Amino acid sequence: MHNAHQTKRLIVNADDFGLTSGVNRAIIEGHTRGAVTSATLMANMPAFDAAVSLAKDHSSLGVGLHFNITQGRPLAAASRVSSLIDGRGEFWGTSTAILRRILAGRLKIEEVVIELRAQIEKALNAGLRLTHVDSHKHTHALPQICDAIVSTIKEYRINAVRAPRERWRFDRGAESFKIITQSAGAFGISQFCRVSDARLKKSGVKTPDFFFGVARTGFWTQPWLIDLIERLPAGASELMCHPGYDDAELDGVKTRLRASRANELRLLTDPDVVAKLKENGVKLINFSDL
Repeated sequence: MHNAHQTKRLIVNADDFGLTSGVNRAIIEGHTRGAVTSATLMANMPAFDAAVSLAKDHSSLGVGLHFNITQGRPLAAASRVSSLIDGRGEFWGTSTAILRRILAGRLKIEEVVIELRAQIEKALNAGLRLTHVDSHKHTHALPQICDAIVSTIKEYRINAVRAPRERWRFDRGAESFKIITQSAGAFGISQFCRVSDARLKKSGVKTPDFFFGVARTGFWTQPWLIDLIERLPAGASELMCHPGYDDAELDGVKTRLRASRANELRLLTDPDVVAKLKENGVKLINFSDL
């Protein structure tokens, strides 16, 4: 048996479980026919119940919470989380809006904790065991939000979080301005994560060693994915993905990722990709294996 640190281990986590039934179906297909090992659930989205019942039918899929304070409405009573919502009772829409509110002293971290508890408890009360927590639009890269998560999840026996610190490298296939801007964004998120890193280490909450996926969100290609697998470092890595079906239901949802979801599902279930993982001795795991 190799030392776990020498082995290449990979968590392939599908975000947005519960967003739509087409996203749910794609995540399960990505798991049963491809490389998806883990999914994070949006507790305040319409296809939540359907996602829970699929998760129960596929116990090998690790399920975590996709903590969401940017899209839709809170689960906690509006009066208890008023700094998180606008006049219509909806979340502020972007991580940037949340960052601005934090900097202006207008976001109450205790209200973040109230909403976090509501989302965790909804998943637990539905009969799921949560392997970890990450966040929609990477809000937990913000140290204050990360803090709120780390100080709360232990009580629920959840002891892992995503650390979205992607190492930037120039990507030959990235002529596209969009990928370059996203790489810059990924770098920004990583800088925030460095602030939280020390805190995470001290808290004993587990995180994978490496993370991939922000720079390329929405722009996956087969050569990029195969190259990533071939260069995968020893240790535990997480690849974030967003598989889904671009259907009528998705049209009704606020997301910039549409056609890319079907493309990611195709690549995650691509026999060449699955073969490449085996050929490179990559062990597929989920967050409960950390």
